[in-house]
Amino acid sequence: MNNSATTRVISKIALEYNGNDKGMAIAAASNFLLSSKSEEQYHEMKTVADRNPKVKKWALTGYISPPNEIGKILSDGELADIAIEALHKIGVTENNQYRLDIHNSTKQKHIHFIVNRISNDGKCTIKAHDVGKRFGEAVRQVCHDRNLKTDVEIGIEKRAAMLKNLTESLQLTVNFDDLISEMKNRGYVVQLSKNEKIGISGMRIILESDINHQTERQYKPGYKLSEISGSLKIAEIKNIFEIKNTLLDESKSATNWKELRENLYRKGWSIKIQYKGEFKVNQKNEIQDIWINKVGRYQTGQLKDGFFFKKHQGFSLSAIDYGFNNFEKEITAFAEKQVSGNDSNVPGASTKDTLQKIAGEAIEDFLKPNYVSQQEDEWWRKKRKMRR
Repeated sequence: MNNSATTRVISKIALEYNGNDKGMAIAAASNFLLSSKSEEQYHEMKTVADRNPKVKKWALTGYISPPNEIGKILSDGELADIAIEALHKIGVTENNQYRLDIHNSTKQKHIHFIVNRISNDGKCTIKAHDVGKRFGEAVRQVCHDRNLKTDVEIGIEKRAAMLKNLTESLQLTVNFDDLISEMKNRGYVVQLSKNEKIGISGMRIILESDINHQTERQYKPGYKLSEISGSLKIAEIKNIFEIKNTLLDESKSATNWKELRENLYRKGWSIKIQYKGEFKVNQKNEIQDIWINKVGRYQTGQLKDGFFFKKHQGFSLSAIDYGFNNFEKEITAFAEKQVSGNDSNVPGASTKDTLQKIAGEAIEDFLKPNYVSQQEDEWWRKKRKMRR
């Protein structure tokens, strides 16, 4: 549950706000207050607070705002009980004045409280140090005792769902506009931040059902990309889109796979193929994955592992593109075109045999120069470590 607690000096306006809420506030609980009017309640509290002139910020104010999933199943009385129990854990006693009001004018039901830190005998029972943090911990403990999900647990679940939907959307899109549209279809709002130097520099993702336009300033919804994943960065997303768009552009103009590979290399990308087993000449080899990486002068900064990016391998095409499984179909389609013009020149060979041979040769011509077996790759990694 979202919550807040802070010490401050208040006026009668604070009590009036708590008890109004556009005429929809519901008085949930009060303690040691004789009057039902806000102005008179303020004077009652101030009279007690003056018994301890050393404490200037004599009031504790705050709220508890349960998410809709929990707020719908909690009665007003249960929400008030949770607030009172949490307040007791941070020092509120039976001798402290307080008033609790439930607000319903906004999308999300929540409860506000005003507590006099000075008890009737003149003692300050609520320490100001880290009061917001301590109150949050108290609310989570009360929720745990009542088998209710805490704000932390709900936040973890929401961020996990956001990351899942974000990575799936990245597989399906080729630019930020498409990404925003795909996420919207999944019930999320994506907000991008920009600066003049690097363009898009940040991202915030919001579950659309969490947006509360009446209290948006008070409760900032959603999570920044860095809060959703510590390893997925905007720079990595930009690279993914660059790879996809480069592949799309070059595949339209290249007449064969070798030409495509060379064109990609000129644009700063290398391709390494991972087969299922060792590569064998003159036969069709099953592809397990394709790794694409920046090369030479196109590399910028210190390369580090990311969510998708692997330092010594690059980006896995199967991980960043939903259409990866069509890659072998495209190779076969290319081979079929070759067969149509060459099968008459292969005496005694069936179309199936010729197709397999040409497909194998096409794959070999395109892929073998960049192929590195797992054993050889491991050997080179060990050798690099020995040189350090």
